[in-house]
Amino acid sequence: MKILQLTNKVPYPPRDGGAIASLTLARELTKAGHQVIVLAMNTSKHFAEGDQVPSFQDSGLRVDVIPVDTRIRWQHALVNLFFSRLPYNAIRFISEDYRARLRILLAENNFDFIILDQIYTGLYLGTIRDCSNTPVVLRAHNIEHEIWARSAKSSVGLKRFYLTILAKRIRRYELSLINCYDALVPITKRDADHFGKFGNTKPCHVLPAGMDLQEQKQDLLPATGVSVAHLGALDWLPNQDGIRWFIREVWPIVRNSIPEIEFHLAGRNAPERFGAQISAPGVIFHGEIEHAADFIKAHQIFIVPLFSGSGMRIKLLDYLSAGRATVTTTIGAEGIPITPGKQAFITDQPKDFANHIIALARNPERCTEIGINARKFILDNFDNQVLIKQFTDFLSTIDHRI
Repeated sequence: MKILQLTNKVPYPPRDGGAIASLTLARELTKAGHQVIVLAMNTSKHFAEGDQVPSFQDSGLRVDVIPVDTRIRWQHALVNLFFSRLPYNAIRFISEDYRARLRILLAENNFDFIILDQIYTGLYLGTIRDCSNTPVVLRAHNIEHEIWARSAKSSVGLKRFYLTILAKRIRRYELSLINCYDALVPITKRDADHFGKFGNTKPCHVLPAGMDLQEQKQDLLPATGVSVAHLGALDWLPNQDGIRWFIREVWPIVRNSIPEIEFHLAGRNAPERFGAQISAPGVIFHGEIEHAADFIKAHQIFIVPLFSGSGMRIKLLDYLSAGRATVTTTIGAEGIPITPGKQAFITDQPKDFANHIIALARNPERCTEIGINARKFILDNFDNQVLIKQFTDFLSTIDHRI
């Protein structure tokens, strides 16, 4: 098949969950013998220099990059707040240059499918319908409005007021997309159920973010030494809020019990004030790191303390596939069918969260056992080769010309 994939960020380097999911989908499709062109917005927030995007030509994958200015301008946000029904998050992804390149690709190629990767590429559905009768597949990474509604709930004052309005507008935008595509591919069964409640009647297939387990070697947990760690994009509000909660509510309990233990935090694009907010005994902030796999290999216990967000936490899959013992919250594990206490620990209570870390730190054998269970869980449920075969089988049931 020949497939066009629209993304609202350059999926390379794959440094955050969205980019990882988009690049994984494109790469795995080409490994399965299909040809993929990715039309990517090179946004201000996730800007990639030309030499950062490798040539994939030999693999059947091509990435076309179009600069799109998505910088937040508060004056524009205020105008949008009072004079628009579209969410400000959406209108920042409207680009005539991107639309023009899309028209050229549709004119020059005979695609079998077009994948809208993330809901904001749905802004270009009208252009696609004007230029082509190719089936359109919406690849939904999450329930977008849910992220902002949860963030609003945990905020106060004017911030809460604005985020509540934003969440309602994003929900209205998401609902406007329902059944405008030809097939729906959410990332979790939970999200599929939500789209069903929203009124989806189109063919639906759940495609989780998977792992390339054929190339990944199992790293057994070290028998000696212990540390706690977290790796994630620190320009994402839910990650910031979760880390602040962990350091304020959980970390003092852990340190009081094990004074020598360290918490290693890594992530890119942390706000300037964030370093001061997370300053605490035993906390070591690494900033952006070059090799995520080396960071994961260096630590024994990982945390995913999220109280907002939606979809699936791909970093949690990374920890589990590497055989790392992990403690997370209910929302942190959302969309991943973990058995609590077997492949990871799940709790929203600070004291319980701390106690799980303390117990793991004091029992290396239990730490290793959880890691082995986690690795097997990923092998059984998130192998990319299996997931992509199921996805392409699903595509084969969709009419190639609607």
